[in-house]
Amino acid sequence: MIRKIVSINEERCNGCGLCASACHEGAIAMVNGKAKLIRDDYCDGLGDCLPACPTGAISIIEREAAAYDEQAVLAGQAAKASTEQSPHGCPGSMARACLLYTSPSPRDCS
Repeated sequence: MIRKIVSINEERCNGCGLCASACHEGAIAMVNGKAKLIRDDYCDGLGDCLPACPTGAISIIEREAAAYDEQAVLAGQAAKASTEQSPHGCPGSMARACLLYTSPSPRDCS
């Protein structure tokens, strides 16, 4: 189908990654130091990534592309969230309570 979709000018891309962070759907990723549209079906064509690009390397064009698939985006986001490490330590480890003592060992974590 012909639809609006993001186009990234690789020559203008400086590799900052701001567009990949701004793309809530996960359609843009950094590949070899450059932004790439990695999934046509993840791009909704609304252009949330456009204002994030400091070099103007991103534009919206009309071309043949797979239809936007919201269910695939949600599944991809869920898969990514389940594989990311918790900022609180190793996955599966339980939080440890630290008890303060006035003994020579000031803290005992268990």
